[in-house]
Amino acid sequence: MTTDTTPHSRAYDLLASVLSNKFEVPSEAIVPTATFEQLDLDSLAVVELFVVLTEELGIEVQDGEADPDLTLAGVADLIAEAVKP
Repeated sequence: MTTDTTPHSRAYDLLASVLSNKFEVPSEAIVPTATFEQLDLDSLAVVELFVVLTEELGIEVQDGEADPDLTLAGVADLIAEAVKP
C-alpha cells in the first residue's frame, strides 16, 4: 500500500485490499498494470468486484465500465472520479 493520500492512491489501496481479502488475489499479483484477465478474474468476478466497491464506497460504477482489459490503475481512476464531490 502507498502513503500517498490522493483520491487515486486511496482508491487503488482500497481496490488492492478488496482484491486480496475478498477475491484472494495474491498480493504480489496486484500491480497497477495488471488486468482482470491477468488476475484470473472472470466476468462474473469483475461484476461482483464492482458491486463490492459500489457498496463499500456508496458510488455508482456503470456495468459497461467493467472491461476485463481495464488495468487496476484504470479502475482506481474510475473510483477516484466517482468519489469526487
